[in-house]
Amino acid sequence: MPGSRAWAAVVVVVWVLLCPGSARAADTADPACVSTGLAEARVSTSLELLHDDRTYTKVVTRQTVDVPGDWAFAEALLLSRHSPAHTTAMACLTRQATGWQDPLRWWEWRPGAPEVMAEKGGRVRVVYEAHSWVSQYHENLDVGIWRLRAGAGTWSVTLRPPLALSGARWDAITVDPGAPGVESAQPWPTAVEDGSRLVWRPENRMTGSRSAPSVTVAVKPSWQRLWAAQSERLTAQGLDWVGGLVSTTTMSALLLWAAARYRPRRRTRDPVLRNLEYWAVIAVALFVLTYTDDLIHEYDVRRSAWWFEDALLRGHVFALATGALLLAFAKPPRRVWVVGALLAIPPAVTMSLPEGFDLYQWWDDQPMTSDLALAAETTASCCLMALTVLGFVAVAWRLGVDGELIPKTRRGVPSGGQPRDRELRLRIVVPAIAVWTAVVALCYALTEERNWQRASWLSDRGDPSYGIQHRSDFVWEAMWSVSKGQGWILTYSWILTALAMLAVLHTRRAPKGSPLEDPADRLLFLAFFPVAVSISGGRLANSLAEVLWIPVYMLALYAAVVSFRSLAVLEQRFEVSKWPLAAAAAARRELMEKSRVYRETHAELRRLDQGLFGDEPPERQVLEGRLDDLHDWPAAGPLPFPDRLPAQVSVVDAALALGPRNTWWANGVRGVRCALVPGLLAAVLSTWAGFVRGEAWRDTLLDLFGLPGMALGIVYWLSTWVGGGFFLGALWRVLPGRRGAVKAIPVVLAFSVPLALDALFGWFTQEGAANLALYAATMLLVLTVTGIALDLDTFRGERRYWQSRLGLLLSIYQMRYYSLQVAYLIGQLIAVITIWQFFAEPAATPPAGGK
Repeated sequence: MPGSRAWAAVVVVVWVLLCPGSARAADTADPACVSTGLAEARVSTSLELLHDDRTYTKVVTRQTVDVPGDWAFAEALLLSRHSPAHTTAMACLTRQATGWQDPLRWWEWRPGAPEVMAEKGGRVRVVYEAHSWVSQYHENLDVGIWRLRAGAGTWSVTLRPPLALSGARWDAITVDPGAPGVESAQPWPTAVEDGSRLVWRPENRMTGSRSAPSVTVAVKPSWQRLWAAQSERLTAQGLDWVGGLVSTTTMSALLLWAAARYRPRRRTRDPVLRNLEYWAVIAVALFVLTYTDDLIHEYDVRRSAWWFEDALLRGHVFALATGALLLAFAKPPRRVWVVGALLAIPPAVTMSLPEGFDLYQWWDDQPMTSDLALAAETTASCCLMALTVLGFVAVAWRLGVDGELIPKTRRGVPSGGQPRDRELRLRIVVPAIAVWTAVVALCYALTEERNWQRASWLSDRGDPSYGIQHRSDFVWEAMWSVSKGQGWILTYSWILTALAMLAVLHTRRAPKGSPLEDPADRLLFLAFFPVAVSISGGRLANSLAEVLWIPVYMLALYAAVVSFRSLAVLEQRFEVSKWPLAAAAAARRELMEKSRVYRETHAELRRLDQGLFGDEPPERQVLEGRLDDLHDWPAAGPLPFPDRLPAQVSVVDAALALGPRNTWWANGVRGVRCALVPGLLAAVLSTWAGFVRGEAWRDTLLDLFGLPGMALGIVYWLSTWVGGGFFLGALWRVLPGRRGAVKAIPVVLAFSVPLALDALFGWFTQEGAANLALYAATMLLVLTVTGIALDLDTFRGERRYWQSRLGLLLSIYQMRYYSLQVAYLIGQLIAVITIWQFFAEPAATPPAGGK
């Protein structure tokens, strides 16, 4: 089938990555570390706990060893870092054991390879830096030559010097526990610097020798960091599961409520409303299928008695059920079902006959090393990833077609016939899914290889166990990629929820000037706001409170609009009838004609004031009378008699208040289009901040889905910014202000209030919130540009009379220079750059490369 070559290439790449380890396997053992010659070695080490402005406490350590030249492995330190002698020498200086006797450290990260420098007298200087995050409760966290254990009330930090350095000269041992300090220290430090940093300088006054003491420090961090260290507990993950379920169920309840409000309008079964109702139920089922597997896995890990084939069976069953549920909702053509069935065959066979593919070993038994096991599990995982994406695309296509969000086609339709719905073309979809799956699998394999090299950097590549453990690790990760990959893809199921809501708003909206006027539209429109633009939540201990962000966003938008609606132009009253100006909204053409005369008359007045007319300048009184006449409003439409616009509202203001289109939906669509260009630039900026800037890039490279996740991150942020453009356009007629830049402020305010509450929560939990300010400033900038573009689009019919859009815009705003708007935009750019430069968010969470 299409794409099989791409998947085969992924399998070949993984096989090539693993072959060298087993090919170089030799029947040799690591030579034992020798301490002879290390008595004159000089050692110093430090440990720092960084608590503030991050979710998890970061542990940073640095070790410096000055090795004498007569040590047996001194010259080996200067060799290639991949040579067996170099790894043995480095293990002797940084570990208590060498080879496989020291477990792989998946939760230790290093900024780079240890720095090795040759010095005078043949001595060699080694600088070893490492870091990690405290996110595990009652687990030994080894970082460098230190061990940290997080308890319920206190943490213990213990120095574990390598045996080879037990007789070396230890110059300084430093522990910086951060605020609020230490509970106890054994032995008591030699000095205390800067208020809390403890320093030991071991020295035997009788012999003059220095040796490593047994240093143990008890630290009691703040309750926020103590709670963070328990996030890996089964109880915490269970609460996280419950919080996600409650949030998903709440949104589904809102969808069902909105569908019930639309039902009285039609007695027949409506496919669009039926989609919304069915999806509300399926969204909850998808959450249960996607995340229950992970919860059961955590329970099995703590039970310490589980089998590979059990985890394989459970993961594949959950994944196949999820794919089947997506396709069942989408109801695609039969050929799509055939493709889905073909993709389900490899995982079904693999989980049914694990013995036939060497996928039956127990965790503590001989690791799986056969090529057949690796190829079979890699193929099954790729097929399940493709099946999930196929179901996702099929659901999105059905929602888009039923909701008329995808334009109809006239291809194959007789002349004069009605256009028909577009079909999902497999010749385009299947190759695209195959390429996507191959790219994700390749990134996954390369990242896993990088993580393996990071964790096994002190293992001898020539040891027979190296190739065995290497291949076994890939088989396990291929199996875990099923649940991890499906969970990663379905975190974007909010896109499907948004499509289901947009489909109803598009096809069943009431013919009103605002989506807030009709009760059914209002509920669904407000519920769409947290789906489209929300970025709050997700903080530590916030899983149960995540559901609160849904009403917070809804209320913030409703309050921001209703509170200032009386200031909207179309809410102003005619002078005689006291009717709102919205009653004359149908007279768009007359308003546009009067607006042009109004602007031309004002231009004549400016030229008259500047003396730019010829010998017979027009009389000022005539021009002012013409402007006064433009305020007269003839009896038309709902107006029963002639009336006048209020003095503070010009015909240009009234025309701009209508927006570029005649309905709130069409204005919202124009807002999306106008926000695309600034939104794309803002999406790149936000993705750079989240995936590339500072430590984020290293975390992205360590995350198994980091690189493809960065691509989807652009989609996520672009949808956020253009979603703001949709709300700006849809609410255009009820927003205050005469210009688009002012109309953007209430929408930005509704977006920023939840961010402010989230920042307040971050202050309470001592977590960083600088990026939230960046997001709010970026939204203001994007919507300001979008609002100006919507003003320009309102008078698009006059574009052919102007040499440039800037000239038309200056005429619309009645300004000789664009100074005020330019100053406003430049101020926003400066704010964004300032926040970006000086208030960048530090790395708050550990990378996803740990195991």
